[in-house]
Amino acid sequence: MISLFLGAACIQLVIMRYLNGEMAPQAFAAALEQLIRTEEVPAALKSLAIFFTPHITSLTYSLHFAILLAGVLLILRVLMTLGALLMFVSFILLWGFTYMGENSWFFEFLSPALYALVLAVSSCSFTPNIQKPSDQASSYPTPYHQRLLGSILAPDISFLSWCLWVIVASSVFFAIFLMSRNGGNHILLASLLSSITIAVLVILSKFLDRYRMVLQTEQSNLLLGRWINLFTITIGVMLIFQVYEDSLLNWFTVEGYRGLVDSYVEYGNTPLWFRNALAWVAEHANIFMPIQRIFEVSAAICMVILVFRFPIFLLTTGLFAILSFTEFGVTNVWPPAPGKPPAWVFELLLTTLVSLTCGLYYLFDALKCKSWRYWLLGSKVFESISKLDKYLLFILFFILEIIVFSVSPSSKENDIIALHLAALTLIPLFYILILIDIYRKDSTKH
Repeated sequence: MISLFLGAACIQLVIMRYLNGEMAPQAFAAALEQLIRTEEVPAALKSLAIFFTPHITSLTYSLHFAILLAGVLLILRVLMTLGALLMFVSFILLWGFTYMGENSWFFEFLSPALYALVLAVSSCSFTPNIQKPSDQASSYPTPYHQRLLGSILAPDISFLSWCLWVIVASSVFFAIFLMSRNGGNHILLASLLSSITIAVLVILSKFLDRYRMVLQTEQSNLLLGRWINLFTITIGVMLIFQVYEDSLLNWFTVEGYRGLVDSYVEYGNTPLWFRNALAWVAEHANIFMPIQRIFEVSAAICMVILVFRFPIFLLTTGLFAILSFTEFGVTNVWPPAPGKPPAWVFELLLTTLVSLTCGLYYLFDALKCKSWRYWLLGSKVFESISKLDKYLLFILFFILEIIVFSVSPSSKENDIIALHLAALTLIPLFYILILIDIYRKDSTKH
């Protein structure tokens, strides 16, 4: 499912950028020039921008073609590892070249890149564990072409039922794309093309299931749990960084919080009833601001140390969904200003969908076990790591702690300071993650 969501983000991004003229080499060259002129940009990134400037035409078209190809492969779930790697490299380049941009959130392209990286590594681990649905365990290797096609996503859902669900989902996405205002003057065309293209590819993906294999249940569940944990930690790290950045922007003060919500009321493209609700929240900022701050901090910590997994994830998914809905049509420029391009619809929506997938996995996994300790702590995270390796991890984290403490932020920019503070917070949390693992249940015994 995460592969489908990542692919949908790629398809919508390429269509949106093409219709907005952002795929033109001139537009990309302007972004590189701004990057070169900005003093706070790291020297290595500046050098990379200078290197690519003479090759801007080939870079622009190659980059967007790679994103489009990644989207197609990820939705079809064919050569999934290649598609995820293409997405990772492409989005890292986009993140680097829009670094310090006026209309760029720090995680706008970085979080999709990290999700794609986790997916690329995890899809490799699933490949050897594939069998035909009707076969017993066999020593014969899986045919190469079936490894390339991957495994069946939902073997119990018929093709017709799948098509009906896709039509419903694509209709929802169409409404979301319209509400986001992505596409500018071509918003209707961009929304139609994006939703229809994604729907056709998802239906074709289900058609290819007749040629795919079914994963061995026990082995695939164990592997899936490990990689879902990594997605969880990734989102937790992002949330810790965001808490620090929001604090530096004074959004976790009563006045700052009220001003932020008021801007969503004024510039958002959500229904009137929702904006009225936001206006009421702004009036009671002294109540909602501390509640949201405490929840975000608590959720971030729980995600990194992997406790209370399914309740925290489902609640956090709700928060992400509200924030995504709230920001439809609003720019990333602060304060928001008319005429600026709206934020990319998937910058928070993608995290919402990934979070929902992880939360549902943890919920169904917890329902299989009636142990309160399993509900609280979940399964072991480091099942295959020896005690010696855990000691080495402690030493590594201790060295990293010393390095981070000894180095001051190289810039006064909020992003750099928040990144430094997040690193200082994460290393002790990783200690706790390893220590708690002693008390977790073995996932093979529940």
